[in-house]
Amino acid sequence: MRNNEKIKVLMVPCRHEYVRKLKEHLKGEGVDVRLLKPFHYSTPLNILKILLYRLQGYGIIHVHWLYVFPFAWTMRLFSAFCHGLGFKIVWEMHNIVPHRRSSRDIDASKWFYNNCDAVIFHSRHDIKRSKEVLGVKDKNPSATVYHANFIGSYKNEMTKDAARRALGLPIGGRVLLCFGQIRKNRGYEHLVKAMEGLKDVTVVVAGEVIDRKVYRELLKAADGERIRVFGKWIPDDEVQVYFNACDAVVLPYTEITTSGVVPLAYSFSRPVIVSDIGGISEIVTAETGILVRPGDAKGFRDAVNGIFKRDFVKMGEDAFAFAKGELAWANTASSIKRLYREVSGLRGLEVGRGPEAGRA
Repeated sequence: MRNNEKIKVLMVPCRHEYVRKLKEHLKGEGVDVRLLKPFHYSTPLNILKILLYRLQGYGIIHVHWLYVFPFAWTMRLFSAFCHGLGFKIVWEMHNIVPHRRSSRDIDASKWFYNNCDAVIFHSRHDIKRSKEVLGVKDKNPSATVYHANFIGSYKNEMTKDAARRALGLPIGGRVLLCFGQIRKNRGYEHLVKAMEGLKDVTVVVAGEVIDRKVYRELLKAADGERIRVFGKWIPDDEVQVYFNACDAVVLPYTEITTSGVVPLAYSFSRPVIVSDIGGISEIVTAETGILVRPGDAKGFRDAVNGIFKRDFVKMGEDAFAFAKGELAWANTASSIKRLYREVSGLRGLEVGRGPEAGRA
């Protein structure tokens, strides 16, 4: 690829707001991006598309999540086929290991890490942790960019009172939101325990049900007053209802690589109370939220009491400013484009490898 040649990238999966926004901002950087469906649904069609796009000059395939491969053999076939055609494979490591964390998942992540051509990390912590979990060496080239914001991705025009009426919540009470897929790594049991000592606080748990056992336990704890559970896929138009109804977002993760919910909360001007785990501490400051030791129910209870003693509205404003600056898409797209150039063999531009790559 010549220095003046346009970078052309295939990206998988196609249906995710993060992927959509990344494509949009890479386009602003002059990068041509085409999207592919997960291989669960269209392995033969994807293979045909990859071949045709290669003939059109596309030279990079950017993979976000390994769930796009239904089987290990699909992943290996994909890698061999793409490399055979001369593609470079870039893995954006949203999860070091898929949430199930089985031995097969670890093996798959390790194999893909060793066989891709470059990795995008979402925090400095992820670099160290990936080597510990997968037993791999430093990846070169690589880039470190924080998970960018969701400002403007969802409607944000509903008042707090209107949102609370829509969910049947007390207008004048204190409301917390725990948002995201309902699965074991969310640490709901610690949140439920923390709620036992809190007064005049309602926590709303909302998200698609992935783990039925965890969901049943949540329903047992839900009393319709202190704990409300909305176990369903949340359509884009309804996201604003949940975030505008709450005062703060609480995320008691017990296992996480990076969190898209933190930037989402910031984008709605909501501070966070979140487990100090993974790379979370790199995007949560004293002005934007409170960090709690994972699994510490008392710590979460104290944090809830603490955030309501502070000016949580001002914290939300600071969170929005952080998202607009530190988590700006311009930073992410620029850093990823530099990585594309390096993995393609274009020199003259250094790829950012520290937290500064994701900062304004």
